[in-house]
Amino acid sequence: MSKNNFRHVFVTDREDVSRYLDALKEGFGKGVLTFSHQNREVRLETPEVVELTVETNVRKNKVHVNLSFAWPDEERPLVAPLPLDGRF
Repeated sequence: MSKNNFRHVFVTDREDVSRYLDALKEGFGKGVLTFSHQNREVRLETPEVVELTVETNVRKNKVHVNLSFAWPDEERPLVAPLPLDGRF
C-alpha cells in the first residue's frame, strides 16, 4: 500500500456514520481531509473543485452506498450539484 493510501473497514451505528460524514464535511470545508487509525495517518489537501460520484446498488442481499471523491491535478469547471435534501 502506498504512502497516501488508506483503508479502514468497520461496523458501526447510524449515529457514528453521521458523525463521520460531518467530519468529512468539515474537512472539505477547511480544504484538508485527515484519515487516521492507530499509528497511521493520511492527510489530503482538497481543491475548490472536486468530482463527486454517488452510487447505490444491492448485491447478494446487501445494500451498498458508495461515495467517491476525486480531483485532478488541474481544476475543471463545476457542474450542477446533486440536491442534498436526504433523498437521492
